Amino acid sequence: MAGVRSRHSLSPSEQREFQSVLEKRQTRDMMQFYSNLVQRCFDDCINDFTSKALSTKEETCVSRCVDKFIKTSDRLGQRFAEQNQAMMQGGGAGSAGAGFGGR
Repeated sequence: MAGVRSRHSLSPSEQREFQSVLEKRQTRDMMQFYSNLVQRCFDDCINDFTSKALSTKEETCVSRCVDKFIKTSDRLGQRFAEQNQAMMQGGGAGSAGAGFGGR
């Protein structure tokens, strides 16, 4: 990684370009997350197409699905951050402990 520079050592124009790329990537990732959430919960919960309105059962299912999806995503993000922190402090992947499945 000898050719990699810190973001702070970039010129102002390089920093703007870096920020633009980062924002585009974050927007793309957020849209992908939302798309996956909608597709997953729709597939799991919506199965009666005889009415325009959601049934109480479908509404409950969608609410639980969204809640579970977001909580799972948050937990994965926390575990990723914990693993990254452990790797940075320990200096390598072997110091990360039990991995994503560990508690």
